[in-house]
Amino acid sequence: MGSSAPPWPDAPSLDTVRPPIGGASAPHPPADVPVTAPTTIESPVLHFPDGSSAVIGRGVLLGRDPVTQSEHPAAVLVRVHDVARSVSKTHALVTWERGHVWVSDLHSTNGTAIVDDDGFETACSPEVPTPVPSGHSLLLGALRVVVQRTGR
Repeated sequence: MGSSAPPWPDAPSLDTVRPPIGGASAPHPPADVPVTAPTTIESPVLHFPDGSSAVIGRGVLLGRDPVTQSEHPAAVLVRVHDVARSVSKTHALVTWERGHVWVSDLHSTNGTAIVDDDGFETACSPEVPTPVPSGHSLLLGALRVVVQRTGR
């Protein structure tokens, strides 16, 4: 197969983007340009009592049987196994923005709280994004969810 003309005038042909052949080395950056690996900060992870987990990513809607909400179109639905049935159908939204985990109660029946290392609970107001400090966990009704920050 030969190279063909690019589909638009300013695009490079396949020959100009192909790596060197026959042992030729690829060009190196100038010596005065530092080469560093990109820094990535991975999204925190939620760990549930049944052993399952969910990456927060762009947001997760947690509940017994969560449904998509137009206010949170990017959020992933995460079904929470709760034998006590203290978790509402669509209970809470957890997001990760600007390096912080945030939780919003979605008018759940049994509420959402942030729990510190000493077990002190701080109730979340419905529809109010509340920051979750490092080392704290979430309480969805009676279900404890551990928040694990990674990549730091």
